Amino acid sequence: MKSIILNIYLIIFSAFTISAENLVIEVRDSKHTQLLPHCIIKYEFNDQKRILKECSTGILQIDQVTFPIKFTVKALGYKEQVRTISLADVKVEKGGYRYTIFMDERIHEVNEIVVTGQSKPILASQSIYKVNVISNTQIAQRAANNLSEVLNYEMNNFISNDNILGSSVSMAGIGGQNVKILLNGIPLSGRENGNIDLGQLNLSNIKRVEMIQGPMSVVYGSNAMGGVVNLITQPPNASTRFNVRSYLESIGRYNINGSANFSKGKHSVQGSFARNFFSGWSAVDSLDRFQTWKPKTQYTADLQYNFDLNNKVKFNYYGSYLNEKISNKGQPIINPYEGYAFDEYYRTNRIINSVNGSIKVSDKESFNFTNSYTHYHRTKNRFKKDLVTLNQFETKSQGDQDTTIFKTFHHRGVLSSSRIKNTEALLGYEFLHETGQSFKLAEDTKTMKDLGIFSSINFSYKKLSVQPSLRMTINSLYANGFTPAVHLMYNLSANSQLRASYANGYRVPSLKELYLQFIDQNHTIIGNSELKPEKGNHYELGLEKSFSIQDSKFCLTLNAMHNDIQDMIALAVYNSQGILRVYDNIERYRNWLANTQLKLNTTSIQTQVGIGYILVESSNIMPQHTIWEFNTAISYKIPKIKTSVNFNYKFNSKQPVLTVEENFLFTDPLHIANMSLQRNFFSNVLVLQLGVKNLLNIQSSTLNGLSGAQGSAHTGATGMQLFPERSLFMDVQYSF
Repeated sequence: MKSIILNIYLIIFSAFTISAENLVIEVRDSKHTQLLPHCIIKYEFNDQKRILKECSTGILQIDQVTFPIKFTVKALGYKEQVRTISLADVKVEKGGYRYTIFMDERIHEVNEIVVTGQSKPILASQSIYKVNVISNTQIAQRAANNLSEVLNYEMNNFISNDNILGSSVSMAGIGGQNVKILLNGIPLSGRENGNIDLGQLNLSNIKRVEMIQGPMSVVYGSNAMGGVVNLITQPPNASTRFNVRSYLESIGRYNINGSANFSKGKHSVQGSFARNFFSGWSAVDSLDRFQTWKPKTQYTADLQYNFDLNNKVKFNYYGSYLNEKISNKGQPIINPYEGYAFDEYYRTNRIINSVNGSIKVSDKESFNFTNSYTHYHRTKNRFKKDLVTLNQFETKSQGDQDTTIFKTFHHRGVLSSSRIKNTEALLGYEFLHETGQSFKLAEDTKTMKDLGIFSSINFSYKKLSVQPSLRMTINSLYANGFTPAVHLMYNLSANSQLRASYANGYRVPSLKELYLQFIDQNHTIIGNSELKPEKGNHYELGLEKSFSIQDSKFCLTLNAMHNDIQDMIALAVYNSQGILRVYDNIERYRNWLANTQLKLNTTSIQTQVGIGYILVESSNIMPQHTIWEFNTAISYKIPKIKTSVNFNYKFNSKQPVLTVEENFLFTDPLHIANMSLQRNFFSNVLVLQLGVKNLLNIQSSTLNGLSGAQGSAHTGATGMQLFPERSLFMDVQYSF
C-alpha cells in the first residue's frame, strides 16, 4: 500500500517539476495590459542561470523548460517582479505553456522613459540629451484639450494666439518656425505664418509629450533649430477596452471623444474619434454677430494597427484625420438701403498615413523605419452676406478666395549597433518631398526635396559618455549643408548627471518664405527666392541630481544655454506704412538662458517649481531686454475622500511682440493659472474633474515700449488678446 501511494506521489511530483516544454512569457502593464518592450528577464531552472539583456517586444519564449522556474523581471518605470511559478500556474496551450507577468508602474518615479532622439526607449536620466517629459497624468491635471494648453505651463515656452492662424510656440526665445512638431516621430506639415497650429493637435489619444530644447538639426533636420516637440500616442492594449470622455466649459466649449481597442493574437487595433466645439466668445456680452474669439469646430480621428510577427519583427500602421472650420463673422453694416456683413470661413483638412516598423537584425543591431504621407488642405472663402434675405455671394477682391495644398512624403530609417563594447553607433537617412499649391505661391505650384544622411557614435568609458554626430543635407534648392554636434554626459554618481553640448542648427527657407505672393486690402507680403539658409550655434551646460529623503523623491536640475543664429529670416518692412513686406535675411539673434527646476514626488503630493531668466542681446531689429519666468505645478491627494487637488501657475515678466507698424513692443507681465479637483470612482473606471481655468481672469495685455523694429503681419500695436474670461469646466472619463 505504501509503495502504491509513493508511486502516485512521484507521478504527481514529476508532472509538476519535470515537464519539459516550451514556455511563452508575456510582460504586461498591470493597468493598461499592453506589452512592455525592452524589459530585462532573468530566469532560473534546473540549476541553470541565464540572463536575457533585452526582450524587445515584451514576449519571451523559453525552450525545454522544466518546473518550477524562478523569474526576475525589470522594465523601465516599473517595479521589479520576482516570482517562482509551477506547472499549476501556467496556461496550457498547443505546443507549450503561457504565463503573463503584470508589472506595476512606479507611480512616484521622478525619472521618465523617453524615445525622442534615441535608438530605443531609455530612462531620461540615461539620455545624453536633456529631455523634458510631460506625462498623460500631468496633461490630465492641466485639463488640457490641445497642445497649446500643455506647453503654456512649461519653462522657456511662450504661446501666442491668433484667432485665424491658431496657437504657436516660441521655445527658448526662438520662434515657432524653428521648432519641429512631431507626431510619433512624423513631422507635421501645414505651417501658417511659419508655425504649426498647436490648437489643431488633439490630446485624446496622447500618452506623453517629449521636448528637447536646443538644435536637433542633426537628428531631425530643418525646422529643428529651436528644438523638438514629439507627441507619443497611446499604443493599442492587449485587451478589449472602450473609453469615453466628455468635456464642458462655461465659455462655450463642448468636447466629446471616445476610443476602442481590440486585440487578438499578434494583432491589435485601436481607433479614436473626437468632436471639439467652441461657440466663440467676446468680452462685451451683446447680440453682435462679431466675436473676438472665433467659433471653431474640429473633428479628429486616429487609427493604429500593430502586428508582432515574432520577437524580432514588428510593424505598425498609424492614420490621423483632422477637419476644422473657423467662422469669422463680420460687423453688421447698416444704411437706409441695406444691411450686410462680410464673413470669412477657414477650413482645414489634414490626413496622415504612416507605416512604421522595427527589425531586430541581431542581438546587437536593429533597424527602425518610418514612411509617411501627409495631405494638408486649407481654404479661405470670403462672402458678402445680406442680413435681411440671408443670401450670400463670394467677394472678388484679390486674396478673398484661396486654397492652399501641401503634400509631404517623409521617409526615415535608422540602423543602430552596439556590437563594439561600450559603443553605440547610429546611421540614418531622412528624405522629405514637399509640394505646395496655392494662389499665394508664385506660379501656383512649388516643390522642394531634402535628403539628410546622419550618423552618431556614443562612446562610454566608465562614467563618461561622448557622442559626436554629423548630418549632411542635400537640398534641391540649396548647396549641400553639414551640421555637426557633440554631446557629453558625466555620471557624477548613480543619481547625478552633468551634461554639456554644442550643436549646430540649420534651417532651409520654406516654400512660402521663398515664393509667397500674398496681396489683400491690408498687406502685400512677398517671398524672396534669394534667401540664405539660417545657421545657428547652441551651447548648453546642465546638472541633474535625484535624491530621496525618507519616502520623498526629489529631482533638481540646473541649466544654462546660449543661442547664436545668423541670417535669421524675418519680414522686412519696405515702406513706412508697413504694407509692403518682404522676407529677408536681416537678423543675427543671440540670447542667454538660465533656469532651475525642482521636482518632488511622495505618496500624497507631486509638485514642481521652476524659475528662469532670458537675456536677449540687442540687434538691428530689437533692443536688449530680459525676461523672468516662474512656474509651479502641484497635485495633492486627500486619501480620506480619494480626491486630488491640482494647481498650475506660470508667470512671465513680459514678452516681446513685433508689429506691422515697425514697432518693437512688450506685453504686460503675464499670469496664467488653473485649479481643479479630481476623483476616481469604481476602481478608476470613472474619472471626474471639476475646476477653473484662467483663474486670474487675464484676458488681454497692453503693448508698451515703442522702438524701431520689424514685425509680424498679424499683431496689432494697441493690445494683444491672450485668453477668454475665467471659466468653469467639467471633465468626465469612463473606461470599460
